[in-house]
Amino acid sequence: MTETQTGEIQVIFPSQTQYIHMITTMANNAAVMAGFDRSVAGKVAIACDEAVTNVIRHAYKGNPNQQVRMKFTLDGEALVIEIFHTGTPLNKENIKLPDMDQYLQEKRRGGLGLLLITKFMDEVDYVVGSENCCLLKKYRNTDQKGA
Repeated sequence: MTETQTGEIQVIFPSQTQYIHMITTMANNAAVMAGFDRSVAGKVAIACDEAVTNVIRHAYKGNPNQQVRMKFTLDGEALVIEIFHTGTPLNKENIKLPDMDQYLQEKRRGGLGLLLITKFMDEVDYVVGSENCCLLKKYRNTDQKGA
């Protein structure tokens, strides 16, 4: 890990997939600024890509005229990424990670986004409200995982 920086960055962008590359680049850079090595930063970027794609495709059902707001917070202990939207909220009760053996046998495509997000981040939560929020957290010290 490298030297850590602190701060907060917010960005608002249209619910269009053409902005995902910009967001993943920001997530990667924020992770590096938070002190993570490039390998971990790449995983954080992938988790953001998957989470934002889910918001655009599922919460907003592909409607390109909505907005997504993201907040990156670097606090010295962790990188916190919050993805806010006003689309259809995720029902936490219905979340089921895929069985990989079954997935491979069925030769399915897609559907691994939530699995990747939960594998690459230390904490993942979803809060329903006037603005729904997908919260992703990556600790600098992995002993804090789930704390």
